[in-house]
Amino acid sequence: MNVRILTLILSVAISMAASDAHGDDSPGAKPAASGYSPRIAPASEEAERAMAGFRLPAGMRAELVAAEPLLANPVAFCFDERGRIYVAETFRQSQGVVDNRGHMHWLHDDLAAETIADRLAYFRKHLGNKIKGYATEHDRIRLLFDRDGDGRYESSTVFADGFNQIEDGTGAGVLVRDGNVYYTCIPKLYRLNDASGDGVADTRETLHDGYGVRVAFRGHDMHGLTVGYDGRLYYSIGDRGYNVLSQEARRFKRPDTGAVFRCEMDGSQLEVFAYGLRNPQELAFDDFGNLFTGDNNSDSGDRARWVYVVEGGDSGWRMQFQYLPDRGPWNRERMWYPYRADDATTRVQPAHIVPPIANLGDGPSGLVFYPGVGLPDRYRGHFFMADFRGSPQNSGIRSFAVEPRGASFELADSHEFIWSILATDVDFGYEGNLYVSDWVNGWEGEGKGRIYRFPHADAGPEGAQTATLFRDGFAQRSVEELRELLSHADRRVRLEAQFALVKHVQSGKATPRVMLDALDDSPRMARIHAVWGMGQLLRSQELDRESLDAFLALHADGDDEIRAQLARVAGECRQSRAVYEILLSMLRGDASTRVKSLAAISLGRLSPRPDIPIELARDAVDVLLAGLAANQNSDAVLRHAYVMGLTGVGQKSPQLLSEAAERPSHFERLGVLLALRRLHDPLVSRFLSDPEPDLVLEAARAINDVPINAAMPQLAALTERPGLA
Repeated sequence: MNVRILTLILSVAISMAASDAHGDDSPGAKPAASGYSPRIAPASEEAERAMAGFRLPAGMRAELVAAEPLLANPVAFCFDERGRIYVAETFRQSQGVVDNRGHMHWLHDDLAAETIADRLAYFRKHLGNKIKGYATEHDRIRLLFDRDGDGRYESSTVFADGFNQIEDGTGAGVLVRDGNVYYTCIPKLYRLNDASGDGVADTRETLHDGYGVRVAFRGHDMHGLTVGYDGRLYYSIGDRGYNVLSQEARRFKRPDTGAVFRCEMDGSQLEVFAYGLRNPQELAFDDFGNLFTGDNNSDSGDRARWVYVVEGGDSGWRMQFQYLPDRGPWNRERMWYPYRADDATTRVQPAHIVPPIANLGDGPSGLVFYPGVGLPDRYRGHFFMADFRGSPQNSGIRSFAVEPRGASFELADSHEFIWSILATDVDFGYEGNLYVSDWVNGWEGEGKGRIYRFPHADAGPEGAQTATLFRDGFAQRSVEELRELLSHADRRVRLEAQFALVKHVQSGKATPRVMLDALDDSPRMARIHAVWGMGQLLRSQELDRESLDAFLALHADGDDEIRAQLARVAGECRQSRAVYEILLSMLRGDASTRVKSLAAISLGRLSPRPDIPIELARDAVDVLLAGLAANQNSDAVLRHAYVMGLTGVGQKSPQLLSEAAERPSHFERLGVLLALRRLHDPLVSRFLSDPEPDLVLEAARAINDVPINAAMPQLAALTERPGLA
């Protein structure tokens, strides 16, 4: 411990200045007709031969859906409601999208870069005239058609290209929603639309700019597009970092780590949902609104991680660790180990991080959660993750589930599902079949690419119904039909029914009563979707008092999960005073650890609001500290949730945290310390003289790592303390 403190004391804190640069395309601008024609392999029988080597579970067969030259180098893919496939293709690997490992002479410039402009400047400095070659190849979106409905895609268009600016990264995420195509390609999040219906985008709009301020490693891209239970867009970036100005002129800046973001579907109300990740390639929600990702290892003896992505969570990774021979604190302090994996981990793992659930896979890539139709019952509640290792022999699709453990989860039923395929992405078609994209071989891309379908003999008839429902749409359906669909076997149908009901209420065609009625005497999943729908309404408008009171009465519901979901969405409520006391009562008396964790996070979101009186905030501090004392660090996610609650209170009144810093329990003081770290508050320096050595170390970490420059003199003064060395 003392060596770590001395290391922190001697570290140099570099002051970083935020840039105000922010670019945007003109909404409605037509993509340029580039005439770009990359090298793509001709048609062959290789794909059919490759299928013979796949290892499949009993009852499943492989079918070729599409192959080169219809597509090449597929990074990610998705379906639209008509069953068409959008493919994110890359041709810029090592041809504009490069890697620090091949350019170590510019590493210091990369570590110093804080904006896209910084990265471009040092490219010009080191490359000279060679920089023109960085704009030669494009990434693009290909659209595949099955025009005759035989299940084989026989034609394609280039939906959009021209993603070949010098600063552009790999286009690694694509999602279709309500006729819009969302595309992630460093440095931008795009929204495209094909109004003419000819299979080529007519408009492209930049929703945000500023992702990928550093080069880092190839493949550490912007990706993971998915729609959450709350109707918002979620996506991720690897440790190329970000410096983004939101549509509301809020600056989000962490140039040295990966993160998960969320925003409304029009790009507004951007938030950093979680950070400290190395390369979270894809994101997936389970049936209960919990978000997960697979995060890659750093090739230093550490292992890839299965991560419960908790709101506000910091997983601990920083990009500069990659260039230390032993990866610095990442390995020394066992940040990549599950919580309390062994005695050594328990002793040295920092308290400010949210540790992973498990170590899983070697190259986590594409990810999807089973929607509920198409496979045997064994796979209900399972995830399917592409494990990409550079060759088909050692790669494939893993399947596994999670089971509740306190406020977090533990891994269950983990196994190789489909193997011997160099999978980049995995998804379910609306008819229920599993689909996998095949990179074919290597790391660079050979101008080849395939998509396979994997039907299962035990699939039921529900998939055909799902496909029909999506093809026909949801907007025109009656309230009664939508209410019924909240109980459908396919979660995708349930979500669309929920979203359609919310739109009915928002447009005045229905009242919140349609959601409240679904909470009475309905199956459990229908009730959960009704809670989420009410959460969307709470976020977008004020409810009449009768409706709000009826909804908040769920805090006494007999189902733990209903109470948990109420606690989750309560933090979105515009009428914050009305729910604050409910959350406090849940924290005081609910027996469920999961309920308490979600209630604490929501309390933190609401605490800074002006309609929360200081007396209630003071009560919240007492309740949150009591929870920390009772938890005694036994549950890391619960500890994090309480800290998020205290952080919100600290935003309202720093004095309340200052008073709490004197608490007798070191578990309570640790919670205050971690909240001060999140607030970048120099008051954290008072813990440098705490009688508990672990708190001294956590304070030193906070001052050095954030950094909290105003507290650096107090940290440096520790060198004079007898017995420290």
